Amino acid sequence: MELIQAAAYNNFRAMNKAGVRTIIFGDVHGCLDELQDLLRAVRAGSQDRLISVGDLIGKGPHSRGVLDWAMGTPNLRCVLGNHERRFLARKRGAELPDGKVLDAATWRQLRGRRESYRRFISSWPLWIRENGYLVLHAGFDPRKPLLRQSAWDLITLRRLARTGEPWYARYRGGRLAVFGHWSRREPVLRQNAVGLDTGCVYGGRLTALVLPERRLVSVPARKIYRRKDSWL
Repeated sequence: MELIQAAAYNNFRAMNKAGVRTIIFGDVHGCLDELQDLLRAVRAGSQDRLISVGDLIGKGPHSRGVLDWAMGTPNLRCVLGNHERRFLARKRGAELPDGKVLDAATWRQLRGRRESYRRFISSWPLWIRENGYLVLHAGFDPRKPLLRQSAWDLITLRRLARTGEPWYARYRGGRLAVFGHWSRREPVLRQNAVGLDTGCVYGGRLTALVLPERRLVSVPARKIYRRKDSWL
């Protein structure tokens, strides 16, 4: 699988030079039907570069189907999300800092191929930095270099310590930062930051950013898969 990922990365670089589209999509959380709806809506093809902001799995009904699709899609790259991190940690028997565990339903859905999924997910990076943009799952502290960020912050950070403000409010970089993790009814839209988690699993929408035109495309959730008392 690592060789497949390396080959996919080389293909990505070649496609980028050819001027093809990059389609970055938000947290899927096992919503396979909506993912397919979104790919149809953007008319995604094999020539497009697809990038997931992470949390392909967890909470929703078809985590297994989403991972099977991902493993069979050579023009896809994924960054690690907190739900994938929980899956890897459960395999190791580790306890994560937030004390949460992988959904039991997700663990059951992945039965029979867990080792194969583990190898696949273990190859995902914490971020993807390409021509003019940066993709990561959650956030980072703009006051220090990216290489000095903790892995935990990169997959969970929403607000900065001490100030409590959203991390992107302090971000002054010129590279476009694209992220998920923070579910909102509308995408976060700033000149240098775009948040794509629009709560599909909660009955919201699944959203993608199409580059280089910076066009947003979203599709509605087919149903509410997980209840959430409040989300922004």
